[in-house]
Amino acid sequence: MNKKNRCRLKKTYLKNTLCLLLTAALFFAGCSSPSNGNKNADSGGTTAQTLKEYLSDSDGQTGEDSASNEQSGKDSASNEQSGEDSASNEQSGEDSASNKQSGEDSASNKQSSSGEDFSFNQHLALKAPEPAAGENPRILFVGNSHTYTNDLPVIFSEIAGAMGHPADVQEITEGAYTLTQFADETDEVGSVVDQKLTEETWDFVILQENTNDAFSSAEETMLPAAAALDEKIRAAGGQTGLLMTWTPKDGAGIMDRDYVQSVLAQNTIAVSEQLNSLLIPGGIGFMRCLEQYPQIELWNEDGMHPSLEGSYLAGCIAYAVIFRESPAGCSYTAELDGETAAQLQDLAAGFLAE
Repeated sequence: MNKKNRCRLKKTYLKNTLCLLLTAALFFAGCSSPSNGNKNADSGGTTAQTLKEYLSDSDGQTGEDSASNEQSGKDSASNEQSGEDSASNEQSGEDSASNKQSGEDSASNKQSSSGEDFSFNQHLALKAPEPAAGENPRILFVGNSHTYTNDLPVIFSEIAGAMGHPADVQEITEGAYTLTQFADETDEVGSVVDQKLTEETWDFVILQENTNDAFSSAEETMLPAAAALDEKIRAAGGQTGLLMTWTPKDGAGIMDRDYVQSVLAQNTIAVSEQLNSLLIPGGIGFMRCLEQYPQIELWNEDGMHPSLEGSYLAGCIAYAVIFRESPAGCSYTAELDGETAAQLQDLAAGFLAE
């Protein structure tokens, strides 16, 4: 890999206090799957384990910090014995504990700040399809519950058809799956993907990574898996598009949704640039919608998967990227009210203006 072009992917190391937040694994939507028709849903154990490994990356350092703090506590106790007024020393100890907690909070905030410099309203120079989409293009969606919830591929197909661009749209989806699994020819679903890519021709293949992998191990897992699939897609005459997923509605523990989405965005953009692929910035679209139309609910009741509005927005953005055409005025609204559909269409069209 050319060092100059190596993607610089964000690596986040959290302090030991985040180990108490293992339940955040439940928030990463690629990890769990809502019941949805005949789609097969994975239990999500693999992804939860991945998050645990991610959180434990800093165990060694935090263990040293803990030992240091323990020694500091012993020194504080020794100082208390040497004090003239035990009550005063006790108060001083409480102040020390408060300062210690403040220090930990400060360190946590300092580590989190590295993801806060990403602007969701920044200019995105989205790559245009080469060649442009022709008549009745063949398009394959590969993803997990983020893709099959509300049947995003069908929404996209309906939007394209209503805008005068009928397409042959198909999907291979499985709950909780990662691109690593989709790229594994020995995996049951991965073998289906391999067959589709090697025995059929495609104009576009849209890849959606498990949110947890996109957040915590983009360089280690997402990049090589996407590259392996991209090679097959190109050999099949197609173009790869990466669908950027969205943060859980409430973020994950002390990591707020702005921070989580910042990391997801930067990692997905970096992988897209490395592959020179198309980018469908669904997650950024979510954040722009929150700012411009906060009354629109983009998540379903679990706070992880998209609502119908969220899926419709993702479909409109995918349409804008692939066909290089604004979805504004589309007659297909997925049964949303006209005003909401129009607002989501305009949001998607905004990416073309950039």
